[in-house]
Amino acid sequence: MTQRVFDIENEKDVQDLWDILPDKIKTIYKDSKGFPVYFINSPEIDGVIPCPVGLFKINWHGKTEITRPENYENMIGCVGWFSYHKKIKKDDMIFGILDAYNKNDNLGRCFYCHCDTWYKYFFPAKKCDVKFYGDKE
Repeated sequence: MTQRVFDIENEKDVQDLWDILPDKIKTIYKDSKGFPVYFINSPEIDGVIPCPVGLFKINWHGKTEITRPENYENMIGCVGWFSYHKKIKKDDMIFGILDAYNKNDNLGRCFYCHCDTWYKYFFPAKKCDVKFYGDKE
């Protein structure tokens, strides 16, 4: 039996790869020897875990990482930071509620903030990012 090679330029292969991996795995890197390495970002684990050698193969096409696509439709109603630029400090972003998501926007402004503006990027907030009045420290 031949082992399947997941081609990162093939949308179905990428989706199949993410479907077989646990949800807590957000990124897969290629290590210096060309083997996949998982990056897990969860409350329990925050770090890099080597993939068992030979578990699966990836045709990287010269790239060194792939990231799990976010399901922004499920984030509608969540708070987070909005921005027109990807690499920017949170102090320079708008904090608000994601009211709508349109992945097909021709200008790339897919995220609608409750303040009547569309933005290019949305970064969802985590519980540790937000403090509510009355919460104990």
